[in-house]
Amino acid sequence: MTAIDPQNTPPKLSRPAFSLSLEAKILLVIFTLLAIWGFAIFTFGFPALLWPMKLIVPALVAMLVVITWGM
Repeated sequence: MTAIDPQNTPPKLSRPAFSLSLEAKILLVIFTLLAIWGFAIFTFGFPALLWPMKLIVPALVAMLVVITWGM
């Protein structure tokens, strides 16, 4: 049985492996919502296309305003 040698252990990273800007995170959320919505349309058909528009379309417009406001 061997002990763990502290000199052979890799150092811990102080930050995540990659970082994203706020705009990139918002775009990632938008694309994720569109992918989920597309899967719902493929699975459930036309009704899945209609009722989420009341929530998704205003949210997409608001997110695009937030993105462009900071530029």
